Amino acid sequence: MSEPALPVPPITDEMRAHAEQNPNSWLYITDPGYAADGGEVPPEGIVGAYRIGPDGEIDEEFQVNDRYQPSAMVTERPEPTNELERVLVEIAEGRMSDSALPAAILDAELLLYAPSADDQMLYTAEMSDGSQLLPACTSAGRVPDDWPGFRRVPGSALPELLNGLALGLNLHEAVQAIIPHSVLEQTAAERA
Repeated sequence: MSEPALPVPPITDEMRAHAEQNPNSWLYITDPGYAADGGEVPPEGIVGAYRIGPDGEIDEEFQVNDRYQPSAMVTERPEPTNELERVLVEIAEGRMSDSALPAAILDAELLLYAPSADDQMLYTAEMSDGSQLLPACTSAGRVPDDWPGFRRVPGSALPELLNGLALGLNLHEAVQAIIPHSVLEQTAAERA
C-alpha cells in the first residue's frame, strides 16, 4: 500500500464505531463492484485501508492498495443529475461531510421500488446482515433494470413513511448510502 492518488474515502461515524470495537487492526475499504455479490472481495477489489490504533482510533492516513483495480461499477459511474446525487458524490470523494446528506434527502424527490407508480406499499430489501431497509434511487436513470417500476416520493415525507426502517440509496451503484430512520427524523425535527 502506498500514498493515495484517488480521493481519500471519508471516515464516517459508522467506521469510527467499528474501529472502537476493533483496536489494533485495519479498516479495509472495498470497491462496491466487487462486494456486490456478497462473496469474499479479492485483493484487487480492496481500495485501501485505514490503520486502527490500540485505542480504537482511526489513523487518518489512508493507505492505498497498489493492486486495486476499479470495477466497472466505479469506472462507469454516471455523472450526478440532481443536487442529492451531487451531495452523495462529494461525500464519497471526501469533499463534504456526511452530515450534509440527511438535509439533501429531505429536500429531494426519491424513487421507491414499486410494481407501479400507484402502488403505495413499502417494499423492503434484506441486507446481508439480516436487517431490512427501504431501497430508493435518486433519479430514474439510477433505477435498476430488475425493478418492475417505481413511485416518486418527496424526501420530506420519508421520516413518517419509513416507520423505523433505514433508507438505502442507490444500493446497486458505487456511490450509495444507508441512512438510519432516526437520522432523517432528527433532521426533520430540527427544521420544524
